Amino acid sequence: MNKIMYLEFERCIGCRACQAACRECGDHDAKERNYVEYIDFTESRQTFPMMCMQCKDPACARVCPANAIQITEEGVVLSAMDEKCIGCRNCTFACPFGIPKFDFEENKMYKCDMCYDRSKYDIAPMCASVCPSEAIRFIDFEEMQSLRRRRTQMNLIEGKKPSENDKWKYVPEFFGVYSD
Repeated sequence: MNKIMYLEFERCIGCRACQAACRECGDHDAKERNYVEYIDFTESRQTFPMMCMQCKDPACARVCPANAIQITEEGVVLSAMDEKCIGCRNCTFACPFGIPKFDFEENKMYKCDMCYDRSKYDIAPMCASVCPSEAIRFIDFEEMQSLRRRRTQMNLIEGKKPSENDKWKYVPEFFGVYSD
């Protein structure tokens, strides 16, 4: 896999096309594995896409006593394997982003796996393939670097500086998802 997910939160228009597409992905059992959240519902209707950050050292996999959460050779963190997941929910509590969800009917965890059946062949995950505002993109790493440089230059020209809350976006511990 030569591409990564790139998120630009402020481009999100709240259409939830990414969620609908996620439900339609072949191996997702008609469940959404990504979410659209409100930045602050009481203050604004601004939304942002939220999906698994594909951490290089995922807390969800570290705390799984059944070793049900696998990491592919490319570094994609997959949902819990049916035959191994014991339903302890350690993964849901360990994730700093609150991404893994627990299905009480199936008694297992599920989360975004970047549509691994597609992305392993450099085909965009369903959410990225339908996002009309390009808030979610599946692009080459070099293209992402170029976009980030251009964005930084524009922010410097406009006199903007990252806030304390924005610092997590620039830490390179995520494998497949980058955001600005």
